Amino acid sequence: MPEPTPPLSETDSVQGALGDMLNSLPPAIDEAAAARLMRDHFGITGTAVPVACERDANFHIAAEDGTRFMLKISNPAEPEINTNFQTEALLWLERRDPGLPVPKVRRTLDGESGFSQVLEDGRPSVIRALTWLDGNPVARVGVTPALRRDLARTLARLGIAFAGFDHPASGHEILWDVKNASRLRPLIAALSEPALRRQLTAELDHFDQKVLPVLPTLRQRVVHNDLNLHNAILDPADPDRITGIIDFGDMVKTALIIDLAVAASYHTQEPDALDAVCDMVRAYHQVLPLERAELLVLRDLIVARLMTTVAITEGRAARYPQNAAYILRNNGPARMGLRLFATIPRDQVAAALLAACNME
Repeated sequence: MPEPTPPLSETDSVQGALGDMLNSLPPAIDEAAAARLMRDHFGITGTAVPVACERDANFHIAAEDGTRFMLKISNPAEPEINTNFQTEALLWLERRDPGLPVPKVRRTLDGESGFSQVLEDGRPSVIRALTWLDGNPVARVGVTPALRRDLARTLARLGIAFAGFDHPASGHEILWDVKNASRLRPLIAALSEPALRRQLTAELDHFDQKVLPVLPTLRQRVVHNDLNLHNAILDPADPDRITGIIDFGDMVKTALIIDLAVAASYHTQEPDALDAVCDMVRAYHQVLPLERAELLVLRDLIVARLMTTVAITEGRAARYPQNAAYILRNNGPARMGLRLFATIPRDQVAAALLAACNME
Protein backbone atom coordinates (compact mmCIF):
# COMPACT_ATOMS: atom_id res chain seq x y z
CA MET A 1 0.00 0.00 0.00
CA PRO A 2 1.35 3.48 -0.81
CA GLU A 3 2.15 5.72 2.11
CA PRO A 4 -0.32 8.55 2.74
CA THR A 5 0.26 11.87 1.09
CA PRO A 6 2.15 14.28 3.36
CA PRO A 7 -0.20 16.96 4.72
CA LEU A 8 0.01 20.16 2.70
CA SER A 9 -1.43 23.59 3.07
CA GLU A 10 -4.26 24.38 0.68
CA THR A 11 -2.28 27.47 -0.31
CA ASP A 12 0.92 25.51 -1.06
CA SER A 13 2.03 26.95 -4.43
CA VAL A 14 4.09 23.89 -5.26
CA GLN A 15 1.14 21.58 -4.72
CA GLY A 16 -0.97 23.86 -6.90
CA ALA A 17 1.61 23.81 -9.67
CA LEU A 18 1.82 20.04 -9.64
CA GLY A 19 -1.95 19.74 -10.06
CA ASP A 20 -4.36 16.96 -9.12
CA MET A 21 -2.82 14.38 -11.42
CA LEU A 22 0.73 14.72 -10.13
CA ASN A 23 -0.47 14.96 -6.53
CA SER A 24 -2.57 11.77 -6.67
CA LEU A 25 -1.18 8.53 -5.25
CA PRO A 26 -1.07 5.49 -7.58
CA PRO A 27 -3.86 2.90 -7.23
CA ALA A 28 -3.52 0.54 -4.27
CA ILE A 29 -3.45 -3.01 -5.64
CA ASP A 30 -1.29 -6.04 -4.93
CA GLU A 31 0.02 -8.86 -7.14
CA ALA A 32 -2.77 -11.30 -6.31
CA ALA A 33 -5.50 -8.81 -7.19
CA ALA A 34 -3.71 -7.91 -10.42
CA ALA A 35 -3.49 -11.59 -11.41
CA ARG A 36 -7.21 -12.00 -10.71
CA LEU A 37 -8.06 -9.01 -12.90
CA MET A 38 -6.03 -10.47 -15.74
CA ARG A 39 -7.66 -13.90 -15.39
CA ASP A 40 -11.25 -12.77 -14.89
CA HIS A 41 -11.39 -10.05 -17.53
CA PHE A 42 -8.75 -10.97 -20.13
CA GLY A 43 -8.76 -14.76 -19.83
CA ILE A 44 -5.04 -14.86 -19.06
CA THR A 45 -3.82 -16.96 -16.13
CA GLY A 46 -0.36 -16.13 -14.88
CA THR A 47 1.78 -14.40 -12.30
CA ALA A 48 1.90 -10.65 -11.71
CA VAL A 49 5.00 -8.65 -10.80
CA PRO A 50 4.84 -4.90 -10.10
CA VAL A 51 6.54 -2.57 -12.56
CA ALA A 52 7.70 0.80 -11.21
CA CYS A 53 5.53 3.70 -12.34
CA GLU A 54 5.15 7.30 -11.24
CA ARG A 55 1.37 7.73 -11.35
CA ASP A 56 -0.30 4.42 -12.24
CA ALA A 57 -0.03 0.82 -11.05
CA ASN A 58 1.56 -1.46 -13.65
CA PHE A 59 2.20 -5.20 -13.56
CA HIS A 60 4.18 -7.55 -15.74
CA ILE A 61 1.98 -10.59 -16.38
CA ALA A 62 3.74 -13.84 -17.26
CA ALA A 63 1.05 -16.14 -18.65
CA GLU A 64 1.13 -19.91 -18.30
CA ASP A 65 1.49 -20.31 -22.09
CA GLY A 66 4.64 -18.18 -22.13
CA THR A 67 3.09 -14.98 -23.46
CA ARG A 68 3.62 -11.77 -21.52
CA PHE A 69 1.56 -8.64 -20.99
CA MET A 70 1.51 -5.33 -19.16
CA LEU A 71 -1.55 -4.83 -16.97
CA LYS A 72 -2.13 -1.12 -16.50
CA ILE A 73 -4.32 0.33 -13.72
CA SER A 74 -4.74 4.06 -14.24
CA ASN A 75 -4.37 6.71 -11.58
CA PRO A 76 -7.84 7.49 -10.17
CA ALA A 77 -7.24 11.22 -10.78
CA GLU A 78 -6.89 10.64 -14.51
CA PRO A 79 -10.18 11.15 -16.38
CA GLU A 80 -11.35 8.06 -18.25
CA ILE A 81 -11.35 10.00 -21.50
CA ASN A 82 -7.59 10.57 -21.13
CA THR A 83 -6.94 6.87 -20.67
CA ASN A 84 -9.13 6.16 -23.70
CA PHE A 85 -6.97 8.65 -25.61
CA GLN A 86 -3.91 6.49 -24.95
CA THR A 87 -5.75 3.33 -25.98
CA GLU A 88 -7.15 4.80 -29.18
CA ALA A 89 -3.71 6.13 -30.07
CA LEU A 90 -2.20 2.65 -29.86
CA LEU A 91 -5.04 1.23 -31.96
CA TRP A 92 -4.46 4.00 -34.53
CA LEU A 93 -0.74 3.25 -34.70
CA GLU A 94 -1.42 -0.45 -35.20
CA ARG A 95 -3.61 0.38 -38.19
CA ARG A 96 -1.30 3.02 -39.68
CA ASP A 97 2.06 1.31 -39.17
CA PRO A 98 1.67 -2.24 -37.81
CA GLY A 99 5.43 -2.75 -37.68
CA LEU A 100 6.05 0.12 -35.28
CA PRO A 101 7.67 -1.27 -32.12
CA VAL A 102 4.94 -0.12 -29.73
CA PRO A 103 2.60 -2.13 -27.44
CA LYS A 104 -0.57 -3.59 -28.90
CA VAL A 105 -3.91 -3.49 -27.09
CA ARG A 106 -5.20 -6.78 -25.65
CA ARG A 107 -9.00 -6.80 -25.56
CA THR A 108 -11.09 -8.16 -22.70
CA LEU A 109 -13.19 -11.30 -22.92
CA ASP A 110 -16.09 -8.99 -23.82
CA GLY A 111 -14.12 -7.42 -26.67
CA GLU A 112 -13.51 -4.13 -24.86
CA SER A 113 -10.20 -2.24 -24.96
CA GLY A 114 -10.51 -1.45 -21.25
CA PHE A 115 -12.95 -1.10 -18.37
CA SER A 116 -13.42 0.86 -15.15
CA GLN A 117 -13.47 -0.72 -11.71
CA VAL A 118 -13.47 0.50 -8.13
CA LEU A 119 -10.49 -1.03 -6.33
CA GLU A 120 -10.07 -1.84 -2.64
CA ASP A 121 -8.94 1.70 -1.81
CA GLY A 122 -12.39 2.90 -2.91
CA ARG A 123 -11.19 4.82 -5.95
CA PRO A 124 -12.13 3.98 -9.56
CA SER A 125 -9.41 3.07 -12.06
CA VAL A 126 -9.41 2.13 -15.74
CA ILE A 127 -7.94 -1.34 -16.35
CA ARG A 128 -6.14 -2.16 -19.61
CA ALA A 129 -3.78 -4.84 -20.90
CA LEU A 130 -1.05 -4.37 -23.49
CA THR A 131 1.41 -6.73 -25.10
CA TRP A 132 4.82 -6.86 -23.42
CA LEU A 133 7.83 -5.68 -25.43
CA ASP A 134 10.92 -7.81 -24.86
CA GLY A 135 14.32 -6.23 -24.30
CA ASN A 136 16.08 -3.95 -21.87
CA PRO A 137 15.56 -0.22 -21.33
CA VAL A 138 18.30 1.76 -23.01
CA ALA A 139 19.07 3.31 -19.61
CA ARG A 140 20.40 -0.06 -18.43
CA VAL A 141 22.55 -0.71 -21.49
CA GLY A 142 23.85 2.67 -22.64
CA VAL A 143 23.63 4.65 -25.85
CA THR A 144 25.78 4.17 -28.92
CA PRO A 145 25.81 6.83 -31.67
CA ALA A 146 24.11 4.34 -33.99
CA LEU A 147 21.39 3.69 -31.42
CA ARG A 148 20.87 7.42 -30.94
CA ARG A 149 20.28 7.81 -34.66
CA ASP A 150 17.93 4.81 -34.77
CA LEU A 151 15.98 6.23 -31.84
CA ALA A 152 15.53 9.51 -33.73
CA ARG A 153 14.45 7.71 -36.90
CA THR A 154 11.95 5.60 -34.93
CA LEU A 155 10.54 8.70 -33.27
CA ALA A 156 10.16 10.36 -36.68
CA ARG A 157 8.37 7.28 -37.95
CA LEU A 158 6.03 7.54 -34.97
CA GLY A 159 5.40 11.20 -35.82
CA ILE A 160 4.48 10.25 -39.38
CA ALA A 161 2.12 7.53 -38.19
CA PHE A 162 0.35 9.95 -35.86
CA ALA A 163 -0.49 12.35 -38.72
CA GLY A 164 -4.25 12.76 -38.90
CA PHE A 165 -4.95 11.28 -35.48
CA ASP A 166 -7.05 13.27 -33.04
CA HIS A 167 -9.18 12.57 -30.00
CA PRO A 168 -11.43 14.60 -27.69
CA ALA A 169 -8.74 14.39 -24.99
CA SER A 170 -5.72 15.05 -27.21
CA GLY A 171 -5.54 18.69 -26.15
CA HIS A 172 -5.61 17.99 -22.41
CA GLU A 173 -3.18 20.13 -20.43
CA ILE A 174 -0.32 18.41 -18.65
CA LEU A 175 2.61 20.00 -16.89
CA TRP A 176 4.99 17.68 -18.79
CA ASP A 177 4.07 19.42 -22.07
CA VAL A 178 6.80 22.04 -22.25
CA LYS A 179 4.50 24.58 -23.85
CA ASN A 180 3.17 24.89 -20.28
CA ALA A 181 6.62 25.71 -18.90
CA SER A 182 5.35 29.03 -17.52
CA ARG A 183 3.50 27.07 -14.84
CA LEU A 184 6.84 25.85 -13.45
CA ARG A 185 7.59 29.13 -11.66
CA PRO A 186 6.36 28.03 -8.19
CA LEU A 187 8.38 24.80 -8.53
CA ILE A 188 11.50 26.68 -9.59
CA ALA A 189 11.08 29.18 -6.75
CA ALA A 190 11.03 26.25 -4.31
CA LEU A 191 14.42 24.88 -5.46
CA SER A 192 17.03 25.14 -2.73
CA GLU A 193 20.05 26.14 -4.89
CA PRO A 194 20.19 29.90 -5.63
CA ALA A 195 22.37 29.52 -8.75
CA LEU A 196 20.01 26.94 -10.24
CA ARG A 197 16.98 29.11 -9.44
CA ARG A 198 18.60 32.06 -11.23
CA GLN A 199 19.51 29.97 -14.27
CA LEU A 200 16.05 28.46 -14.64
CA THR A 201 14.26 31.75 -14.01
CA ALA A 202 16.31 33.41 -16.76
CA GLU A 203 15.56 30.53 -19.13
CA LEU A 204 11.87 30.74 -18.31
CA ASP A 205 11.78 34.49 -18.86
CA HIS A 206 13.32 33.98 -22.32
CA PHE A 207 10.89 31.15 -23.03
CA ASP A 208 7.86 33.26 -22.17
CA GLN A 209 9.04 36.20 -24.27
CA LYS A 210 10.54 34.53 -27.34
CA VAL A 211 9.37 30.93 -27.62
CA LEU A 212 5.84 30.68 -26.27
CA PRO A 213 4.36 33.11 -28.87
CA VAL A 214 5.89 31.05 -31.70
CA LEU A 215 4.64 27.60 -30.67
CA PRO A 216 1.03 27.97 -31.95
CA THR A 217 2.39 28.83 -35.42
CA LEU A 218 4.28 25.52 -35.74
CA ARG A 219 2.99 22.13 -36.88
CA GLN A 220 0.72 20.57 -34.27
CA ARG A 221 0.37 16.83 -33.79
CA VAL A 222 -0.26 14.16 -31.19
CA VAL A 223 3.18 13.13 -29.91
CA HIS A 224 4.61 10.57 -27.51
CA ASN A 225 6.19 13.36 -25.41
CA ASP A 226 8.35 11.15 -23.17
CA LEU A 227 11.00 9.26 -25.11
CA ASN A 228 13.50 9.04 -22.27
CA LEU A 229 16.05 6.25 -22.00
CA HIS A 230 13.75 4.22 -19.73
CA ASN A 231 10.97 4.25 -22.34
CA ALA A 232 13.15 3.06 -25.23
CA ILE A 233 13.77 -0.70 -25.41
CA LEU A 234 16.56 -2.56 -27.18
CA ASP A 235 17.75 -6.12 -27.66
CA PRO A 236 21.13 -6.49 -25.89
CA ALA A 237 22.23 -8.70 -28.78
CA ASP A 238 21.59 -5.80 -31.17
CA PRO A 239 22.43 -2.68 -29.14
CA ASP A 240 22.32 -0.29 -32.10
CA ARG A 241 18.60 -0.74 -32.81
CA ILE A 242 15.45 0.29 -30.95
CA THR A 243 13.04 -2.61 -30.51
CA GLY A 244 10.36 -0.88 -28.48
CA ILE A 245 8.84 2.43 -27.39
CA ILE A 246 6.68 2.23 -24.27
CA ASP A 247 4.73 4.47 -21.87
CA PHE A 248 2.31 6.70 -23.76
CA GLY A 249 1.03 8.24 -20.52
CA ASP A 250 2.34 11.75 -21.28
CA MET A 251 1.05 11.80 -24.85
CA VAL A 252 -0.53 15.08 -25.91
CA LYS A 253 -1.32 17.18 -28.97
CA THR A 254 1.25 19.95 -29.08
CA ALA A 255 3.92 21.36 -31.37
CA LEU A 256 5.46 18.43 -33.26
CA ILE A 257 9.00 19.67 -32.61
CA ILE A 258 8.44 19.24 -28.87
CA ASP A 259 8.59 15.46 -29.33
CA LEU A 260 12.11 15.69 -30.73
CA ALA A 261 13.09 18.24 -28.07
CA VAL A 262 12.00 15.87 -25.31
CA ALA A 263 13.92 12.94 -26.79
CA ALA A 264 17.02 15.05 -27.43
CA SER A 265 17.04 16.40 -23.88
CA TYR A 266 18.07 12.95 -22.65
CA HIS A 267 21.24 13.12 -24.75
CA THR A 268 22.53 16.44 -23.47
CA GLN A 269 24.64 14.81 -20.76
CA GLU A 270 27.39 13.86 -23.21
CA PRO A 271 30.72 15.76 -23.14
CA ASP A 272 29.94 16.57 -26.80
CA ALA A 273 26.29 17.37 -26.03
CA LEU A 274 25.73 19.59 -29.06
CA ASP A 275 27.17 16.99 -31.45
CA ALA A 276 24.94 14.30 -29.92
CA VAL A 277 21.82 16.45 -30.31
CA CYS A 278 22.74 17.39 -33.89
CA ASP A 279 23.22 13.72 -34.71
CA MET A 280 19.68 13.00 -33.53
CA VAL A 281 18.23 15.99 -35.36
CA ARG A 282 19.94 14.98 -38.60
CA ALA A 283 18.59 11.42 -38.38
CA TYR A 284 15.06 12.60 -37.54
CA HIS A 285 15.12 15.12 -40.41
CA GLN A 286 16.00 12.37 -42.90
CA VAL A 287 12.73 10.58 -42.10
CA LEU A 288 10.41 13.46 -41.18
CA PRO A 289 11.77 16.75 -42.58
CA LEU A 290 11.88 19.60 -40.08
CA GLU A 291 11.03 23.23 -40.80
CA ARG A 292 13.38 26.14 -40.22
CA ALA A 293 11.06 27.77 -37.68
CA GLU A 294 11.02 24.52 -35.69
CA LEU A 295 14.80 24.33 -35.61
CA LEU A 296 15.09 27.92 -34.41
CA VAL A 297 13.19 27.13 -31.19
CA LEU A 298 14.54 23.62 -30.70
CA ARG A 299 17.35 24.65 -28.35
CA ASP A 300 14.98 26.45 -26.04
CA LEU A 301 12.49 23.58 -26.08
CA ILE A 302 15.24 21.12 -25.14
CA VAL A 303 16.27 23.33 -22.23
CA ALA A 304 12.62 23.78 -21.24
CA ARG A 305 12.31 20.00 -20.97
CA LEU A 306 15.45 19.82 -18.83
CA MET A 307 14.13 22.40 -16.39
CA THR A 308 10.69 20.75 -16.43
CA THR A 309 12.30 17.47 -15.42
CA VAL A 310 14.25 19.07 -12.57
CA ALA A 311 11.38 21.19 -11.26
CA ILE A 312 8.64 18.55 -11.34
CA THR A 313 10.74 15.70 -9.97
CA GLU A 314 12.07 17.83 -7.11
CA GLY A 315 8.54 18.86 -6.17
CA ARG A 316 7.14 15.34 -6.34
CA ALA A 317 10.05 13.66 -4.55
CA ALA A 318 9.60 16.03 -1.61
CA ARG A 319 5.98 14.91 -1.32
CA TYR A 320 6.49 11.20 -1.96
CA PRO A 321 9.87 10.29 -0.41
CA GLN A 322 8.89 6.61 -0.45
CA ASN A 323 9.00 6.77 -4.28
CA ALA A 324 11.81 9.31 -4.58
CA ALA A 325 14.31 6.96 -6.23
CA TYR A 326 11.95 6.34 -9.13
CA ILE A 327 10.74 9.93 -9.38
CA LEU A 328 14.28 11.34 -9.42
CA ARG A 329 15.78 8.86 -11.89
CA ASN A 330 16.04 11.52 -14.64
CA ASN A 331 16.79 14.43 -12.30
CA GLY A 332 20.58 14.03 -12.21
CA PRO A 333 20.94 13.69 -15.98
CA ALA A 334 18.71 16.76 -16.49
CA ARG A 335 20.87 18.80 -14.14
CA MET A 336 23.93 17.70 -16.07
CA GLY A 337 22.25 18.71 -19.33
CA LEU A 338 21.59 22.15 -17.88
CA ARG A 339 25.32 22.44 -17.18
CA LEU A 340 26.67 20.99 -20.42
CA PHE A 341 24.09 21.99 -23.03
CA ALA A 342 22.12 24.96 -21.71
CA THR A 343 25.32 26.98 -21.23
CA ILE A 344 26.33 26.77 -24.91
CA PRO A 345 25.60 30.14 -26.61
CA ARG A 346 22.19 30.17 -28.29
CA ASP A 347 23.59 31.39 -31.62
CA GLN A 348 26.09 28.53 -31.71
CA VAL A 349 23.38 25.94 -31.04
CA ALA A 350 21.02 27.42 -33.64
CA ALA A 351 23.74 27.46 -36.29
CA ALA A 352 24.67 23.84 -35.57
CA LEU A 353 21.06 22.64 -35.70
CA LEU A 354 20.44 24.41 -39.02
CA ALA A 355 23.66 22.98 -40.45
CA ALA A 356 22.62 19.47 -39.39
CA CYS A 357 19.57 19.84 -41.65
CA ASN A 358 21.45 21.66 -44.47
CA MET A 359 19.67 24.94 -43.74
CA GLU A 360 22.70 27.17 -43.07
